[in-house]
Amino acid sequence: MKRATLLLVAVAVTGLFACSSGSSKGAVSPSTTAPPPSTTGVTPTTSAKVARVQSGDRYVALGSSIASGYGIANQSTACGRSDRDYGQLVAAKLDLSLTDVSCGAAVIPNVLDTSQGSAPPQIDAVTPDTKLITISIGGNDINLNATALGCGNPATVCSPPATLGADEAALQGKLVDMLAQLKAKAPPATIVLVTYPREFPDQNCAALSLTDGELAMLRGMGEKLEAASVAAAAQAGVILVDPYAQPGDHTACAPAAQQWTAGYHVAPGAGFAYHPTALGHEEMATLVEQALK
Repeated sequence: MKRATLLLVAVAVTGLFACSSGSSKGAVSPSTTAPPPSTTGVTPTTSAKVARVQSGDRYVALGSSIASGYGIANQSTACGRSDRDYGQLVAAKLDLSLTDVSCGAAVIPNVLDTSQGSAPPQIDAVTPDTKLITISIGGNDINLNATALGCGNPATVCSPPATLGADEAALQGKLVDMLAQLKAKAPPATIVLVTYPREFPDQNCAALSLTDGELAMLRGMGEKLEAASVAAAAQAGVILVDPYAQPGDHTACAPAAQQWTAGYHVAPGAGFAYHPTALGHEEMATLVEQALK
C-alpha cells in the first residue's frame, strides 16, 4: 500500500525517482559535496532593479510546487495551488493585482515554452505592464523532490538520479536564460528569485524517514540547487530572496512552531512531503516583502 501511494504522489508532483525496492534501509552513496550555501536572506544584486510596487500593480507569481503551496488547504486548481501560498500572501499584504500560475511539477521549460496539461507556459501570464514577478523553480529540473519521496519510503533504498551531475551542471545556465526571457517580456518588472527553503538539515531525525546516507545525498542536492539560484540571480541581475540561508533549523526536525518545511508524513491539508509548510510560505512572503521595501 505504501509503495502504491508513493508512486501516485510522486507522479503528481514531479518526474521519476531512482530507488530500489524490497530491501531495508542501508548503505547509500551520497552525492559529491556541494559548495556551502549563501549566508544572506535577502540579496539585491548590484545590478538588480528594485522598483517600489504600488497598490493595484500587476503581480505574476511563477514556479513549481514550492511556490504553489502544494497540499496546503485550500487547494484551488489541478496545479496544487493554495490560497495561502507566498504569492497570495504577498499580494494581499501589498494590495497587488495577482495572477498566480505556479504549478506543481513545473520545470523551467514549463515556465518558458512547454505546457503542463491544459496549463500554458507560465510566461504567457507575464504582460508588458507587469510590475512584480516572483519565481521558485529548479528542484524538479534536478529531480530533488521526487528523489526525496523515493528515499523517504521505508521500503526503499534510493540512489542519485542517473543524470544528476549533468542536470546540476546545466541548472545555473537554464535559470539565467529563464530570467533573461522574463526581463524581456516585462522590462518594467522587478523580478525576485526565491530559493527553496532548506528541507534537509545537518542532523537526521525520525520525521525525515531517511538514513544518514540518504540525508547526505539529498542535502547535497539541496545545496547545489541553492548555490545555482544564488549565482543565477547575481548573473541575471535580479533580486535574490534566500530562505534556504536563514539561520537556525526550520526543517521537519525543528519544533513544530519553527518548521518551514515538512517531513515524510504530512497531515491532510497541511502540505506535502519535503515541501514548505503554511508557516514556511508565511516566512517566504515576509522575506519577499522585505526585499521590496
